[in-house]
Amino acid sequence: MLNNQEIGSEKANRIWLSIIIPAYEVEKYIAQCIDSIVRQEASGKCGIEVIVIDDGSPDNSGEIADTYKNMYPFVKVIHKQNAGVAAARNTGIEEATGEWLYFVDSDDWLAEGAIEKLYDKCRECGDSDIILLDAYRNCLQKEVPWEHFIRNAFWDDEKSLRNLQIGVLYYPMLDMKTSIPLAAPWDKVFKRSFLLEHQILFRENLKVLDDMIFCMEAFGEAGKISYSKEKVYHYRYVSNSITNSYKPDRIKQDKIVWEYLQDYMDKQMVEKSWTHEDRRQFEQAYYSRIIKSYSICCRLCFFNPKNEKKIFNKITYAKDVLQSYPYREAFEKIQFKNLEWKLKIVSVMGRFRSGIGIYVLYLLESMIRRLHIQGDKY
Repeated sequence: MLNNQEIGSEKANRIWLSIIIPAYEVEKYIAQCIDSIVRQEASGKCGIEVIVIDDGSPDNSGEIADTYKNMYPFVKVIHKQNAGVAAARNTGIEEATGEWLYFVDSDDWLAEGAIEKLYDKCRECGDSDIILLDAYRNCLQKEVPWEHFIRNAFWDDEKSLRNLQIGVLYYPMLDMKTSIPLAAPWDKVFKRSFLLEHQILFRENLKVLDDMIFCMEAFGEAGKISYSKEKVYHYRYVSNSITNSYKPDRIKQDKIVWEYLQDYMDKQMVEKSWTHEDRRQFEQAYYSRIIKSYSICCRLCFFNPKNEKKIFNKITYAKDVLQSYPYREAFEKIQFKNLEWKLKIVSVMGRFRSGIGIYVLYLLESMIRRLHIQGDKY
């Protein structure tokens, strides 16, 4: 067993962790993000590298990152033309030299002691392909735990790994009690050799849900996934962030994802010898994700206040989408038992192609959301 001095030497002699940070229009937050990393080992002897990818940001995000590059030899900044977060993360993967890869969003930050905790877990779970971790969710002045399961665990059998993969698409279908999604990359550490061997990258043609697809594909190839209840990350929820802003073309972008998932299922039937039951279970998660994304589109697309169309036209558009492929199929074939209660109501309205019913549900959810946010202020 290594003592503290030997561990320190081991860390200094190799790059064991590459932290990849895509940056775009985050000048308000990026200093806190990078600070939270470098102050945990300012001497650069912790065996990490920090790779910031300035994705053609029009604000001062890239310049702020450069100040850290000039101060710390283990910080690298790559400036590139804007191509989206998926391409930025792929650039980080290509440039990384660490044994493990950790993706950090530039408006979030690491918890105190996170680097040491990550190091301990990477040594302890060295035979895993992916390590799943807990975090904190920060909204306004409120901080709440982001906890996946009740205890540390690992999974290395085909059934459990398939179940986890399904949970990436739609976590309520997990055969394990959890209320926390699995689709984000920032609550996981990935073994670099595993990603390279299976050629797993972020799909740059997908402009939405690319992180979910990345995690879904990684879980589908993993031979072992470990879970630790260590909280190493602070996720900042920003109501007016890019993720939560008006998306007039969201349905178009979502449909590209649905086509990709259809192709993925077809390939798995051949390459992974999926049974018809395997496909049926995956399809139920796929239908659930379509319904969930449709519900999200009510807020980001159909009825968003920035949508200047008349209310009649908004409702008509929402109804037309219900009648299009693959939404019609998803609402018809979904098994209600697989859905969380809110989506069960959405599914009923969707099955009857009720645009007005969908609009009423949106108004109710908006009212509840406003009350919830007001409650967070106090």
